[in-house]
Amino acid sequence: MPVTQPLPVHQFVHDLFKAVDSLDARMVAPFIADDVHLQFGSAEPVDGKADFLASSRAFSESIAGLRHEIVQIWEPEPDTAIAVLQVHYRRQDGSEITLPCCNTFRLRDGLVTDYRVYMDINPVYAS
Repeated sequence: MPVTQPLPVHQFVHDLFKAVDSLDARMVAPFIADDVHLQFGSAEPVDGKADFLASSRAFSESIAGLRHEIVQIWEPEPDTAIAVLQVHYRRQDGSEITLPCCNTFRLRDGLVTDYRVYMDINPVYAS
């Protein structure tokens, strides 16, 4: 779904998570600015759309499924969103785990320029 005009922030966040949950980086690409900055937990930051999408592909290959359940979204200022989530992961072995998460987004011209994920992803990969 190409993003051709800025959406209301709440709708944008819902649509973005739908794309992320598809595990297809091509679905996420239209939401992301060329100069995006991604910080996922304590992992090394990722800068730029190409690296963001490569990171997204690698992550998608490491799990069997994903679903973001939005608990609450705030828009504390224009072009900024905070999403409180329950994230449901299906591991490669078929087991499932749900983790709490909080994401922040900064937007410019209807695209994510700063994407921060506050969660501990380690339980997804624990044996």
